[in-house]
Amino acid sequence: MTDTATLSETFARNPTAATAEIDGQLVALDVQAGVCFGLNAVATDIWKLLDGHRSVSAICDALIEVYEIDRETCEDQTRALLRELVDAGLVNRA
Repeated sequence: MTDTATLSETFARNPTAATAEIDGQLVALDVQAGVCFGLNAVATDIWKLLDGHRSVSAICDALIEVYEIDRETCEDQTRALLRELVDAGLVNRA
């Protein structure tokens, strides 16, 4: 399992990952690794923000503007998702 992300770290989508929208849900695929990951609405928003330039803290800033969530919960859940996506090979530390 990958170490927990720090709030200052940045992440980027793996360039080999493809995405598709299926029934209103974004699915991220890494065909080479055989990984398929379904993303809910919040995870989809996080995925779109993973440009290699935004820190985890900046991603949470953007999410807090849209969703009714407190900072600590947002940070914990964002870091947990990033850990899963890194472990799946769909996201890289920038």
